[in-house]
Amino acid sequence: MPDFPYINARVRAMRSRLMTPGQLEELLGAPTLDAFVQGLSTTPYSFDLQEALLRYEGLRAVDEALSHSLARTTRTILGFADGRARDLISLVLLRWDLANLRVIVRGKRSGRPTDEIVQALLPAGNLSDVVLKEMAGYPDIAALAGTLESLDHPLAGPLAQGVAAHAKTKDFLEIEQHLDRGYAEFALRRAKRLGADAAGLGEIFQAEVDASNVKTALKLASADGVSEERRLQFFIPGGAGVNDRLFAALSSAQTQTAAWERLRAHRFPIKELPQDLVAFERELDGRIGKALAARYRGDPLGIDIVLGYLAMKSAEVSNLRMIARGKFLGLPREAVRKEMLVV
Repeated sequence: MPDFPYINARVRAMRSRLMTPGQLEELLGAPTLDAFVQGLSTTPYSFDLQEALLRYEGLRAVDEALSHSLARTTRTILGFADGRARDLISLVLLRWDLANLRVIVRGKRSGRPTDEIVQALLPAGNLSDVVLKEMAGYPDIAALAGTLESLDHPLAGPLAQGVAAHAKTKDFLEIEQHLDRGYAEFALRRAKRLGADAAGLGEIFQAEVDASNVKTALKLASADGVSEERRLQFFIPGGAGVNDRLFAALSSAQTQTAAWERLRAHRFPIKELPQDLVAFERELDGRIGKALAARYRGDPLGIDIVLGYLAMKSAEVSNLRMIARGKFLGLPREAVRKEMLVV
């Protein structure tokens, strides 16, 4: 059995360094970005912020500090583990690799400068800050797959397949679809191979696949003239409640309402068919984050405490980034609060 009691004792100690709701509220009430930075310097993020301020200023310094704090957190937790426990935690961290690859692909697609892409990254996964920054600077997406392959990364093959498909169709969604599918297939297969210790992870990955499929289906339903054959190319197998038939029905405006009733029967966390897709995705992500954070109170002999803590830490970092951007843009407090994750 993995030595999670040892790991969890140290993660519980790290939990005490998370910010309280009152501290977040105080930062949310800061009148300017400078005032926010001053307030952040009195929190556990002080060390990372002071390091970042030596090289950057303003919003860039905040992003750098928060990014480094989350990355340092995951590296610290990995340092507590070895053997099967380390394999389990590395599998959890793969979600950040997927998210960062999406950021780079989307940045290249839209022609964003390298600095902007780097600023949006969160190097908390298995790919280091140095590797991610190098990949963000590549002139094209094809080079990314080569780097991943040299690192023997599980998403190297899916990315290469996506790049090849994009070369034929010129559709950037091909790349993200192959990445999402590759992540799901690897995560579910790896969780099954790790046995009983990863049973809870398998359930989480299945829920993520269902959520991803529902998001994609609703987007496809709002597009005109997409054939069922084409829509089904975006379906990712492996979820617990959404199969290909339900996906096809959800992705068609004509059958979506009836399909949503079937989805509700599978205990999908959101009961009403959404009208605002942006608000829906935010709410769904929040529900998933809250479910993960609740695992902090789960099995003290397994990975639950690590999962719960990482969900709380990543939500905190996301909320602090959101507040900083709100101050930078001069947004009202309530507009920022509306975008924040509550876990």
